Amino acid sequence: MLKHVPLGLGHPYRTEPFERTPHFPIAQEDITLRVCAERSQENLTANVRIAGSSHVFKMHYVGSAISEDVSEFGKTAKEIVSQSHLTDAAERSGEYSEWAQWEVQIPGTLITEEFTYFFTDNNEKTEDFVVALSSWLENSSLAITTTGPAVPFSGIEWLVDQKGVAHTVRFRVALSQSHHVVGLGERFHSVDQVGELVDAIVYEEYKGQGHRTYLPTPFLNIVGSNLGFHLNTSNPSRFSVGSRDRSWIEIEVDLCEYDRNLEVNFYAGTPAQVLKQYLLQVGMPAAPPDWIYSLWVSSNEWNTQERVQREIAECVNVGIKPGVVVIEAWSDESTFTVFRDAQYAVTDGQTGLKAHQITYPQEGAWPDPQQMITELHEQDLRLILWQIPIIKEIGESGSQAEINWNYAVKNNLVVKDSQGDPYRVRGFWFRDGLLPDLTDARVRQWWAEQRRYLVAELGVDGFKTDGGEHAWGQDLEYLDGSLGLEKNNLFPVHYAQTFHELLTDCGKDAVTFSRAGFTGSQKYPTFWAGDENSTWAAYRASINAGISASASGFFHWGWDIGGFSGELPSPELYLRGTAMATFCPIMQIHSEFNHHKTPSNDRTPWNLARIYNDPEILETFRKFSQLRNKLLPYLSREGNQALATGRPLMAGLFFDFYDDEEIWSATSEYMLGSSILVAPVTEPGLLTQKVYLPEGDWVSFWNDEEFTGKQWVEVPAPLNQIPAFILKDRAEEIKALLI
Repeated sequence: MLKHVPLGLGHPYRTEPFERTPHFPIAQEDITLRVCAERSQENLTANVRIAGSSHVFKMHYVGSAISEDVSEFGKTAKEIVSQSHLTDAAERSGEYSEWAQWEVQIPGTLITEEFTYFFTDNNEKTEDFVVALSSWLENSSLAITTTGPAVPFSGIEWLVDQKGVAHTVRFRVALSQSHHVVGLGERFHSVDQVGELVDAIVYEEYKGQGHRTYLPTPFLNIVGSNLGFHLNTSNPSRFSVGSRDRSWIEIEVDLCEYDRNLEVNFYAGTPAQVLKQYLLQVGMPAAPPDWIYSLWVSSNEWNTQERVQREIAECVNVGIKPGVVVIEAWSDESTFTVFRDAQYAVTDGQTGLKAHQITYPQEGAWPDPQQMITELHEQDLRLILWQIPIIKEIGESGSQAEINWNYAVKNNLVVKDSQGDPYRVRGFWFRDGLLPDLTDARVRQWWAEQRRYLVAELGVDGFKTDGGEHAWGQDLEYLDGSLGLEKNNLFPVHYAQTFHELLTDCGKDAVTFSRAGFTGSQKYPTFWAGDENSTWAAYRASINAGISASASGFFHWGWDIGGFSGELPSPELYLRGTAMATFCPIMQIHSEFNHHKTPSNDRTPWNLARIYNDPEILETFRKFSQLRNKLLPYLSREGNQALATGRPLMAGLFFDFYDDEEIWSATSEYMLGSSILVAPVTEPGLLTQKVYLPEGDWVSFWNDEEFTGKQWVEVPAPLNQIPAFILKDRAEEIKALLI
């Protein structure tokens, strides 16, 4: 059997061993053709017909079929993932052990017009693949239109094939030597994007994200120019921000066959004014309830009612008051709609269960979810349950999972591939599952109905909307006829929308906790930074992510304190992370599943204090958690102010001090609200820290020492403090909260 898929599987950073490159060949440029074959096959040839002539090329045996992880636009070295329950799957996801790879390069001297190719071995011939050559043209029937202030473009070109179909548009916007560029979504590698190659493609990179991100948006704020712009498209786009030529932001956007226009929205003003104009156009963040600012606690190993209640009791016993508990490992891991071990009569797949239809064995993992939720509410705790937007598996005969699968397929509720078959997830996580088309209102309603009783009857307060990055390939087809090229990035937006609509319809404050998203996701708070190891490098990357996400309109953001995976964080790293999270929109403890090995890998302070035999861990965390509770009125007020002004709650210094070039030497510093400057300690072994204070009069958060701005100062940085400063005219008001 011979396998060749010209456009691959849609992985944005990977060349499959059966893929053609480039996808859209250009006249006079070489083409590489790849094919996979069973290991017993040999003597493969590529047969090319062009201009009435046939050319036969002997293919070269490459070896085992392994996908090549490459990207012309901004791939950096991938951080090696440590052992965890997902590591092996992530590493194997590009391997095809039963196949061998063959390839050949077709010289560009032959490529002058449309051609056809196929592959053969001694016994088999593939179908014919027809290629219409493409060329970069300055003139096209397509157009770029703009709104806002007039900003000249340069170098507009369209990649158009011989049939007149445009595949890509590229153009440039001027970039001065004094400019800095922020935005483009959640970015782990840097806050300032000048000198970087980045793209706007939703993608799950399991730890060590580098330039890849779950949460991109094609919005740029050019600090120093009083300009910003947004590509009003959900199609994949790429940005060379002065990396090839410091004088230009070079932009490429992939196009659908029927795209006739690309709209670019320009905005003028200060960074905050630019962001506000963008948000007014694409949707302001919804106002979350005040309880999101309290401490969130969770672990993937809290997978029974007894364990959850025990951990919450210990939290309270050690003097730490949480406000939110997230339970990830609660469900049957099949439908994700009922607690594990629950007993019920299966439904028809259309209607969801009601609470009275479910019983819970006393010996089961969750003997009484209703009682647990009631007790949590009595302790002023909110409950968030984990979700995934996948129909995981067909399930056993007669099971609810099988019924749901068959109902979704029969009633046309799922995303399809180019052959009209249900799309099967291509990534390593939940591979081969179905993707409900949550971009469709009818499907959102169906998906929500399966979970309605959890909110309306049991009282669940929100959902951790994990995943959302499972749609790969421009060939996908959504129910409205849209292609994957334009809809894949929007899938996580509608995923969160599904649960916001459910919660709102049930009279609840709508809270989701998402890691994936795109333009539009900012309407559905809150967010967290996804999967990270417990390392200093990951901690620094998470700070970049929070500042850049906030600068892109995702205001209510957090991360897993000290990382959630791999080896436990050192006490120093954990406490530095705790200090930073205290001064962050979302303060959260979380840990990855570790098969209940001993000792526990929970990132709770009481567990780490036991493991390290260090009571100072618990004492210091307790101090910060109590401080967090005192800051809640400030966070609530400043959060509402952010929604009114468009200036983020976690604001990089460039929002308020954009004329000060020195702030770009302190990109890990930020303002929490309008009055508190935070300077996280991001290197081990420091007991003092140099901090840049911009213009203004400042008072230490921890004592009455005063400082004049526009200078670097060196201040104490013990483990039970974080360098933080208050604008002097607000110091008395804020310090009154701390008494």
